[in-house]
Order: sequence, then structure tokens, then C-alpha cells
Amino acid sequence: MLGVQGGDKGTRPRNNGRPVGKEWAQAESTGGRSGNSSQQLHLVTEVDDGSRDRECDSENPWGTGQRGLSHLLFSYFLLDIVHVLLFVSCLEIVCDPLSDYNVWSMLKPINTSGTLEPDEKVVVAATQLDSRSFFWNVAPGAESAVASFVTQLAAAEALHKAPDVTTLPHNVMFVFFQGETFDYIGSSRMVYDMEKGKFPVQLENIDSFVELRQVALRNSLELWMHTDPVSQKNESVWNKVEHLRTTLEKSGAGVPAVVLRRVNQSQPLPPSSLQRFLRARNISGVVLADHATSFHNRYYQSIYDTAENINVSYPEWQSPEEDLNFVTDTAKALADVATVLGRALYQLAGGTNYSDTILADPQTVTRLLYGFLVRANNSWFQSILRQDLRSYLGDGPLQHYIAVSSPTNATYVVQCALANLTGKVTDLTREQCQDPSKVPNENKDLYEYTWVQGPLNSNETDRLPRCVRSTARLARALSPAFELGQWGSTEYSTWTESRWKDIRARIFLIASKELEFITLTVGFGVLVFSLIITYCINAKADVLFIAPREPGAVSF
Repeated sequence: MLGVQGGDKGTRPRNNGRPVGKEWAQAESTGGRSGNSSQQLHLVTEVDDGSRDRECDSENPWGTGQRGLSHLLFSYFLLDIVHVLLFVSCLEIVCDPLSDYNVWSMLKPINTSGTLEPDEKVVVAATQLDSRSFFWNVAPGAESAVASFVTQLAAAEALHKAPDVTTLPHNVMFVFFQGETFDYIGSSRMVYDMEKGKFPVQLENIDSFVELRQVALRNSLELWMHTDPVSQKNESVWNKVEHLRTTLEKSGAGVPAVVLRRVNQSQPLPPSSLQRFLRARNISGVVLADHATSFHNRYYQSIYDTAENINVSYPEWQSPEEDLNFVTDTAKALADVATVLGRALYQLAGGTNYSDTILADPQTVTRLLYGFLVRANNSWFQSILRQDLRSYLGDGPLQHYIAVSSPTNATYVVQCALANLTGKVTDLTREQCQDPSKVPNENKDLYEYTWVQGPLNSNETDRLPRCVRSTARLARALSPAFELGQWGSTEYSTWTESRWKDIRARIFLIASKELEFITLTVGFGVLVFSLIITYCINAKADVLFIAPREPGAVSF
């Protein structure tokens, strides 16, 4: 059942420390034997149903002594109530909602303890973080997710380097949505929070919306601009969308490697987070993708949507550190797209003077691609993470399935990458970084403070930790249906993940064939010997055992 989706087991700790379930299981076992060994291991697996916190039985809690009729009726009445209470308390939760956190940041810091004024306008740059496949927790998502959010990270870095970003008329919000694969969990939650006043940015603050989808498999350098024909029936929205398209085309004119194209005006909007915002409010928005009418990605939401699918490869003779810094052709192409996006966001925010100076760094893109698609445990990722998150970096690529334990590894890494690419290194100590409220001129409502491991020193023996101040934050990505108790909702996602029992193994020794034969022979010999002894004793019983005399008369 998906609606009851495969679960997360064994890859990372669960928040509540309880076993969870999954709808299918995979088991793999191997066996071996040493040539001279007289014993071998035998493995038996069994399902552990776990201990219960309470006994769920129907015994009378007041005993079974004799009572009067009225007392007996009263006891049965109370017993029925107890049965109901025990039934309710013994109900077992069999699934958990898919949830995680969205990652978001602002070009200019805002006070997160309140909301923006209605006249404060924001340009939204959005993309998705998650992917999936048929197999649990195998979701590389190279084209479906990684290429787009890596491009947006590079665009955010390039835009923050513009000299006049603090004086732009409009602000820019970068959003990385989680759970979009499962009916737009992240974007629907953000829209819900905006409508309820639980998010600093409100729907009326959004001036325009630019979303990146699949952008790594472009044909003939083309990048297609998708828009919503329904909302454009409103003339005001159409004018804003036209301005948005024109701005993107103008930004792309300075990047020869990217050619912006318009799709047919009547073509519907493809699957995108923008759809959730349009359901709540008519917003001028454009979705950028590498396809016009159908996906170029043959391995969409597949285990084969890997680095090779987007042509990311490295020379075989290079070391991992050399691969990390090797700029691939795909990295260069995505950096060009990031440059176009960064310049467009700058102009949409009201900038005019430094558009041509905004350039995405291919080195940043290639490091991000290597870390997310090839090897997460690399020197650059280690330098941008907190020390307590080191275990999240494995020797393989990160997976992008949303799951139920949150935040996931990829979410933390994206947040830290965004903070380090767009934030500033401060001279705060570790204690001050962890509690900036005690430091004058520092405001936790405006910034997030992160104490990261930092790069290696010149001797490459120790790291140089530092405090990074940024606007990169997390926002809950849990479907509103579960907060509202609308389990059958058709408005919001209701995807869940089933729980399962722990599987344990018992190992015991099996004797060699020689020992088994000796044991059988000795046992058979003991049996025969005991039969002979028993026969002999039975045959001589009248001699061995004297029958007791009959009691006679006793005389005194």
C-alpha cells in the first residue's frame, strides 16, 4: 500500500526510537565454510513482536469473589467501560505520515518572529529536494531533483555576491521544497502556513515565482519557459507573466550557452510546486525545464537516475579529491543556467547596475554534483557541516527519499551548503555562535548561526572551525491533512509510511558430521547397554529383591 509507503530502517536514527514498518522486505544471506573446520554457523531469523507496555486482557480487575446482585451488575458495567478503554489504549499505530523540512533563505534578512508588511514584495525562486524510485530509500534523483537544486544553490551564491543586493527594492526568497514527489507535501504546507499567518512571507507578498525543474538534459542549449494558461486569463496576471518571460530572455541573451524558448500559450503547466501556489492565488510564475512537451529523462523517478544519467563522469586515474574539483561539462552547463537564473532574479528584484557581473561558479556546481551524486563524504562537505552531522556523510551518494525521520541527511546538507554559499563567516566563538542572543548587534530573529567544522589547516591535520551567519532556515514539510485530522483529504497529501517489526537473528553451532556420528553411536550403545542391564535385573528380581514378609500376630 502506498499511501502506506516503504519505511526507513537502519540508515539513520529515528526520532522516537521505535521500530517502523515497510510494505516489502528484502533479505540477503551468504554462507561459507572453512576447509578444516569441524563446525559451521547456522543462522535463523525470526520476527520479534516486541514487548507491550501493558497487558491487553479482559480479566476482571476486581477479582472473582462472591458478590451481591447489585454489586455484580455494577461490576459488569464498570468492566464494559474498562474493556472499551483497554481497546482504545491498545490500538497500534501502523503508519506514519511522510514528512521532513523545507529549506529556505532570504536575500535580505527579515524578522522571522513576525510577518512582512503587505507592500513588501518578494521574488520566489523554488525547486524540489526529493525524489523516489520503486525501491525503498534508493532515490538518487540526479535529473529529477539534484541538478535543479544544485543550480539554484549556485544561483543563490552568485546573486549574494552582487554589490547592491541590500538596496534592491524587492527581496528574493530561495525555497527548496521537500516531499514534492508525493503530491506536493512541502509546497502545500508552505502555502497553508502562509494563509494562516504562520510563515514570515505571506501570499500577497509574492510578486513573481520562478521554479527550476529538470534542467540537466537540454537539447541544443534550449531551456523552456512553462506558464499557466488558466491564471493568464486575468489581464493583470498575463502582463506580469509576460514581463517575467521577457526578463528571463533578456538575462539569457548574455549567456550564449542557454537559449530561452516559449512553449505554446495554451499548453498546461507541467507538474510543479507553482501549481500549489496558483490554487491559492493568481501569481505570475514561470517553470524552467529542459523539455517542451515531454520529459527527456528516461529514468525519471528511477534507481537509474544517477550521475551517469546526466553525463557526470570523471577520469579513472584521478583521486577522490581530484574528482571533487574536476569541472565536468555538466557542471559548466548547469552553471550557465544558474547565471541566467541569478541575473533574472536580480532584475526582477529591481536591480539594474550589476546584472552582467553575476556569474555562477562552475567549481561550486561541480563540488555539489560530486557530493550529492558520487561521494558525500568529501573534504568540502565536511568543512561546511556541523561536527555532530559528520556521520550523515557516507562514501556513496546521498539519497533523496523524504521518509518519516526528519530532517533527512540531504536536507541538512542542503541547508548547510546554502548557509555557507550565501552567509558570512563571523568572529564569534563557539559559545557565542550557539547562543548569539548574548552578543550585542546579533539577532537570531534575523539570522541563523551555525558552528561548522571548517577547512583543514595548512598541515591538513586539524580543522579550523568557524561561525557562519546566514538566513538559511528550515520550515516544516508535513501535510496539513494530518494536523487537520482530514485523513481522507483530497486537498492535501495523505501519503504515509508503514511500520514494521524488528527482525532479530540467533546464531548457534552445528557439529561436524564426524561428531554427529560419534554422538549417535554412543547414544545407541548406551541404549543397548541399558536394555541389557534392565533385562538382567528383571530376570534376577526374586534374588535381588526380597519380598516383604506378611505381617504376623504380635505376641507380648
